[in-house]
Amino acid sequence: MPGPFLVTGATGFAGRHLFEAREPQTRAIGLVRDPATWPEQDWTAGLEDIDLVQGSVTDTESWTDQLPPLAGIFHFAALVRHSRRNAEEVYTTNVDGTLNMVRLAAEHRCRVVMLSTSGTVGCFDSLDEQADETAEYCEETVAAWPYYHSKIIAERRARELADSLGVELVFIRPPMLLGPGDHRYRSTANILRMLNGKLPALLRGGIHFIDIRDAIRAVWRAMELPQARPIYHLAGMNSSIEEFFGLVEAVSGVRAPRLMLPYGLAHFIASADEWIGVRLKGEPLHYFLDPVVVEMASHYWGLTSLYAASELGYESRDPLVTIGDTVAWLQANHESLRQASAT
Repeated sequence: MPGPFLVTGATGFAGRHLFEAREPQTRAIGLVRDPATWPEQDWTAGLEDIDLVQGSVTDTESWTDQLPPLAGIFHFAALVRHSRRNAEEVYTTNVDGTLNMVRLAAEHRCRVVMLSTSGTVGCFDSLDEQADETAEYCEETVAAWPYYHSKIIAERRARELADSLGVELVFIRPPMLLGPGDHRYRSTANILRMLNGKLPALLRGGIHFIDIRDAIRAVWRAMELPQARPIYHLAGMNSSIEEFFGLVEAVSGVRAPRLMLPYGLAHFIASADEWIGVRLKGEPLHYFLDPVVVEMASHYWGLTSLYAASELGYESRDPLVTIGDTVAWLQANHESLRQASAT
């Protein structure tokens, strides 16, 4: 393919792994808000050949004219924020930013591979339900959850725009991404809390996860295929929350919480935290989970694929390997766990 690939969300978990997994001869441009911070991060060592462009997906006028002809766009940039408070920025980033990348692809006559989420279709009330690539959006279920709802709107509107402009647009829908290298500690936040002894209780619900390294291989393949489908699902281990943290206990030796909070009590505490904080200082206290997170945690995230294995060569590795590598990386890199090990 002629030209470099543009990567939005270049400084995130997926962006990092995409750069590390590319072939040596593959050129890439990372869209970043501040290029000065790039060399300050440990993981960018060895990535000196990545070209950087300063800007954002919501304001493209200042940087798109700097681009050479592109071979493709990996659209990873998204605002993952679950609170219903001040949700406008979530919709602006996730919807308008995606539409801007489709327009840019039309100018460069290239494909867009967008990293979306299984939460657009795979949100259920039981562990045994699943959604494949033909599933309808679960919009009624997630309408009050800004992040997932914004992703549904982004997908729908981007598909309409891509069809009208003749752009190849591929949605990759993974569940939660785990593995080494989550340098922002977002996907791994609750594992980190458990390892630090700060996860006192669990909720009844589900967690579905895959390894970021498996996901990125599939993403690269979706860009390289001569003919790609509009949607691919990446499925992994779909489990209860209790089972998931049992696996974390098995690989780390840290005891998982045994207390299971009823949904009603958890939601009451979260709502009270928000209500009190807003009245005391204008924002939630965040001593507990956001009410939206409690609502999401009570659901299950079943996902399956009709095409990922045969067309993308996708295979999900042993979940214990993923969790083991995740825990080992956190223990080696997060300051709180390094200090605990030293003492």
